[in-house]
Amino acid sequence: MIFSPVALNEDILVSGVELKTSESTLFEDLPALSKKYAKIRPHIQFQIKPLTTCVASGPNKVFMGDFVLKKNKEFKNLYISKGIEAVKVNIPVHSQLTLPAKVAKIRKRFYDEWLPSSGYRSFPEWKDLEVYHYRRRYFRKSRKMIMELWFLIEKSEKNDD
Repeated sequence: MIFSPVALNEDILVSGVELKTSESTLFEDLPALSKKYAKIRPHIQFQIKPLTTCVASGPNKVFMGDFVLKKNKEFKNLYISKGIEAVKVNIPVHSQLTLPAKVAKIRKRFYDEWLPSSGYRSFPEWKDLEVYHYRRRYFRKSRKMIMELWFLIEKSEKNDD
């Protein structure tokens, strides 16, 4: 798998919910985050169509929300500015059962193998985003769920002694 950084070509605004977490409680916190998000999702305004949802992971927090055109003042808003670099990895969603293992494997390869020797480091506020959206199938009258992992990165500062 080749990881290629690209600069985001537009500002991204996501409205939703945020939860404080830690590495030791993350797996217990994700279902609580999903429940909070499910309650507020019908009330999120200005959603971009087709609907795009993301789960963002930071050092001590997780966020779940929908991509929007304008801020929703009653909800938490995540803003990622144009020009920030990201590595985007498309993950085929054939089965929900195998998805967590695929995502874990890609994350491990990115953080353990690619990132240390890349000249980049993880973005300080949000390490990565799971982005879910639907694409119309051209040969059928249906939609296909697409998942992308976005690893937010920035150039490492070199120590010139």
